[in-house]
Amino acid sequence: MTNKDVMLTSEEMENMAKEAITIWWCTVIKAVVLSNNSEPMKKILHQFLGSAVREMVTTYGSKKTLELMGPLMRQGGKKAGVSALGEHEIVERDGIAISSLIDLWEGALGVRGEIVEKTPSSVIKVAKECPFSDQSPELCTIFGQFVDGFCEVINPEFEWCQTHKMTSGDQECRWVCRKED
Repeated sequence: MTNKDVMLTSEEMENMAKEAITIWWCTVIKAVVLSNNSEPMKKILHQFLGSAVREMVTTYGSKKTLELMGPLMRQGGKKAGVSALGEHEIVERDGIAISSLIDLWEGALGVRGEIVEKTPSSVIKVAKECPFSDQSPELCTIFGQFVDGFCEVINPEFEWCQTHKMTSGDQECRWVCRKED
């Protein structure tokens, strides 16, 4: 085989990498949520995710990392949303249903907190314990992109946002899932 036979354009390589990362994220999230969720596995996952994002920020800077990873994570969230709809009977696709699935996912990742407000149109969660609290803020932003994609599939009338992040120096993490006006 000659070099000419395996030459890929930069765009083809980037598309392949994006697809691989999307598949990887969906697989990791599914494995974490559905696995026995052992503490050693959680620790490995936390270290890996933190290291991967930190290295990207060091190499490419914050803006470029978010530009590269944001759309991939959003796509991964959409795939996870489609999967969730296939695996769970979600009758009401309101804020309570969406936040319950997000809470399940966060719990599997080791995020500990409580829902402080809960109505069909708005849910607020406050977390005081997060294994990613000492990581870069970009990691939370990237997770947020995943959740945005997830919400878009479950019910596009809802939006999700983080108002406080321990990775940015806040004392707690706080997110809101609400119906857009």
